[in-house]
Amino acid sequence: MKLNLELIKKPFQSFFESLFDKDNYNIKNLIVFISLIISLFMVVLGFFSAFYNFYIGDLNLRIIFIILGILMFFQIIYSYLKLNIRKKLFTMIIFTIIVIFLAYFLPAFPPKYDLRQFEMSASILKFLISSIFLVIIGIFGVSFSIKPLYNFSSKSKQYSAYFVLIISIILILVPLMLIIGNILFNGAGGITPDFLTQDVSRHGQEGGISKPIIGTLCLIGGVAIISLPLGIGAAVFLTEYAKGGIVVRIIRITVDILQGVPSIVHGLFALAFFVPLFGISLLSGILVLSFLTLPIIIRASEEAILAVPNSIREGSYALGATKWQTIRRVVIPPAFPGIITGGILGLGRAAGETAPIMFVAVVFIGAPDIPSLFLPIQALPYHLLALIYYIGAYEVEQNAWATAFILLGIVLSINAISIIIREKFRVEF
Repeated sequence: MKLNLELIKKPFQSFFESLFDKDNYNIKNLIVFISLIISLFMVVLGFFSAFYNFYIGDLNLRIIFIILGILMFFQIIYSYLKLNIRKKLFTMIIFTIIVIFLAYFLPAFPPKYDLRQFEMSASILKFLISSIFLVIIGIFGVSFSIKPLYNFSSKSKQYSAYFVLIISIILILVPLMLIIGNILFNGAGGITPDFLTQDVSRHGQEGGISKPIIGTLCLIGGVAIISLPLGIGAAVFLTEYAKGGIVVRIIRITVDILQGVPSIVHGLFALAFFVPLFGISLLSGILVLSFLTLPIIIRASEEAILAVPNSIREGSYALGATKWQTIRRVVIPPAFPGIITGGILGLGRAAGETAPIMFVAVVFIGAPDIPSLFLPIQALPYHLLALIYYIGAYEVEQNAWATAFILLGIVLSINAISIIIREKFRVEF
């Protein structure tokens, strides 16, 4: 891990040292620095504009794009005259033309563009369009600004790629941190001993979530008992025993398709198939969530097993071990971190699902104190959904945030366990 951090740190350290080195200080570096700042500012502004639903204004939008276009124009002129660059400037010229075009096109866009003419009951909002273009143009602006700094050499491509990748990672992590922080800030105040040990009452205005917690844990435990052995066994069969052929390809395609099926479709299947057999019950919920998580476990286990080098298997066979002995004692141990990680991540998804169980396994109130396989249960995801429905009619908002806090804690804990197990049992080949 330390090596990876060094690989990320060194390019940035070298870049900033060269950018601020007094020996390299000139007009070109100044223009690059300003265009980098403007581009990064556009990314940040576009992100927060989309996240907080505000529009920066026509004049401000036009000024930002014109400034970036002018800076790009100066970099093109400098590269053409001083660096004698020709062909490599083509994409940069196209980008500059697009920036200038957007400077006049985006502010003229209507506040709301109706899509009824396309038979869609929806509309495109101006602030969202401008936010998207700010982020995209900002990222490309960073990439194109770095290239003249290193005379369009291979080093410029390397630093450009590093910056774009890091910006992309930040754009993914920041919304996640904001969402988690918002839930923690609003939900932590509602966590009390009574909330964790009492049952819900008065439409969620009073009481707690003891039964939903127990029901969620029962669902996770039942899914683990069914899906982990079946998923791992199927992966072992597909990778170690099944010979290549149309049947194996069909099985793998089916698993991939099932992995992409929306969870509500699984719920409709359970409503049509499991509910007539077992009723609205814990067992129906366990079965539908097992179907939901099996593709995840199978694919993750397959990839982990296939990552084990064939030379290890061949060495085991050479020593006289049987196929099953080789799988059990040679293949599974190094693949175990990947297998268990996929399994636990599948359980984490099952813990947070609402659509598959809302009509087949759960009730908002009235579940038995001791869960039974053939009776309905209360579960945190459905409990949270019901509280959200009651917001505005009853004073349940604080309990909703606290429920979200507990559910998030369970899901994050499951993911943390998978990370710990993966790192503890990791085997380097």
